[in-house]
This record gives sequence, structure tokens and C-alpha cells, in this order.
Amino acid sequence: MKSGCSAQRPHGVSLIELMVGLTLGLIVVLVAGSMFVGSSQASRTTAALGSSQETARNAFELIARDLREAGGTPCDNRLLVANVLNNAQAAPATWWADWNQPLQGFDGATAFPGAAFGTGVGDRVAGTGAVIGKYVADLTDLTVVAHDVASAQFTVNNNPPRARAGDLLMVCHYGQAAVLQASAVGAGTIDHAKSAAVSGNCSRGLGIPTLCTATGTSYTFAPGSKIGRFAAVGWYVGNNGRAETGGRSLYRVTRNGAEEVAEGIQDLQLEFLSAGGTAYSNAAGVADWDEVVAVRIALTLRSAQANVSTQAGGRLERPVNFTLFVRNRQP
Repeated sequence: MKSGCSAQRPHGVSLIELMVGLTLGLIVVLVAGSMFVGSSQASRTTAALGSSQETARNAFELIARDLREAGGTPCDNRLLVANVLNNAQAAPATWWADWNQPLQGFDGATAFPGAAFGTGVGDRVAGTGAVIGKYVADLTDLTVVAHDVASAQFTVNNNPPRARAGDLLMVCHYGQAAVLQASAVGAGTIDHAKSAAVSGNCSRGLGIPTLCTATGTSYTFAPGSKIGRFAAVGWYVGNNGRAETGGRSLYRVTRNGAEEVAEGIQDLQLEFLSAGGTAYSNAAGVADWDEVVAVRIALTLRSAQANVSTQAGGRLERPVNFTLFVRNRQP
């Protein structure tokens, strides 16, 4: 007898079906891989952008602190000042010892006394701007109790004083001010003896005019006169010697030398506004630095990380601009 059902031949996967399946699988892998690569790239770019923004924020805070206070003292900013520092007597005076010009900018081709143009580590990058700010920082109400002119010694209200031997200081009251070096600091005293040392005092006399003799021009600062720390700071873009991370950084320079502050800052440009003016100008256009009341700063940031952008070199680059006002010159 014949059976009513017949067995069907099993079917395999055809070549076409196999190719279609492989193609679909490959598309899924490519899409997933592309999403992963894109996600990783976006993560690296976001991290680089965050790092650049943090660099810009730190740079602004540090530069602003120094330039906003330019020309500031614990007393009247327009006082006559006797400067007995040895480094202030040369012509020209050493940049960090000269109080006559508390704020000064330099265009990209103009020499800056804090750092020469060059390609070495710490050298200034040609074409970038630079700026110097000088001010007197308050030492938490450090004041004179008595001034012995003959022994060149201040008795002060703090024991120990908030100053150290070798510090550059300014003492001032309503009549005049004097810039000097603390030759020694004792229990409640600060000396300003004559010294031939670099940045020492050319005289113990603190009067005007400045005479570099043993006694100089005698002047006694009355009780209540204020004492602050004299700061002279320069800012510029220099070579950091690390080409793999962009090769440039923001530097801060004082009488003790230059220090790297922020990596990844490629350029610094400055413009200045004078009192009564309506437009900012570069440093060459400033007629009188004592009249500058505001500074416009333009930084160019470039990420230390490569392959995070389609820009040249694969580094993320962003311009950052900010404006600050010189507090002590506002009406």
C-alpha cells in the first residue's frame, strides 16, 4: 500500500540568503563601530574643550588679579615716591624695580624686559603680546609704630611682622611713599639698612629726592604709616619645550624668574583704553601709560590632546576674550 504522505526534502541556506545575512551583519557591525568611534571622539573633544575652558578661567583669574591692581598702594596712588632700590638707580632701571610705570604693554614685535624673544624653554614667542603690572599688596594692616631714621629701623604693630628679610616693600602715609628692601626682620621690627647687594638699598634715607649716599635724604615716617609688599609681575606666552602638547604656555615672570602657569595657550594679544578715550588701541598707540584704565585681553587656546578636532594638527583651538578695568584708576 502507498502511504498518503511523502517525506519532504530538507532545504539548506542558499548562497544568496547567506550573502544577504552577512551583508546585514556587516552593516550592523559598521553602524555599531561608527557609533562607538563617534562617541569616543565626542568624549575626547568634550574633555579637551573642558580642559581648555578651565585653562582660560585660571589664566583670566591670575592675570586679572595682577593687572586690576596695577598702581595700587595702601595709601594714595598719586603720592610722590622715593625709590632707594639699587636696581632702580640705573638708566634704564631694572624692570621690576621701577615704580614710575606701574602698567605697560608690549606688542608682538616689541621687546619685553621680562623675557627675550627666542626658541628656548621660557623664551617669549615672537608675534605674541606681553604686559607688566606693578602694585603694592596689603600685608593685613601692617603699620609703623615708630621709625628710627639713624638706625634705619621701623617698629611695627605685628610680632613677627608679616614680611620677610629680602622682601621689597613700600611704606607710605599722606605725605609721601618709599620703595625699599627689608634688609632684616626682627621681633616687631623691619630694617632698611644701606646695602650694595642686588635689589638692596642704595641709602638708608627715604626722603625725596633720592640720594644714594649713606644717609641720603632723611625722612621720618610717622606712626600709622602703612607697609605693603611691592609686587612687579609680567605675563607672556613662551616656549615650554613640549612639542607633543603644543609647545607653548602662559608664563608669569617676577624678579625671581619666570614660571610656567598654563599649558596650551598659543597666543596673547592686548589692547588698551585710555581715560576719556572711546576706542581701544594696541600698545604702540598708548600715549601715556598712567592714563590707561582698561585692558582687553585675547587668548588663543589649543588643546594639549591631538586628534580631537578637524582643525590643523587635530588639536581643538578656541579664542577667548575678556576685558578688565584698572581699579585704582577708575573715577
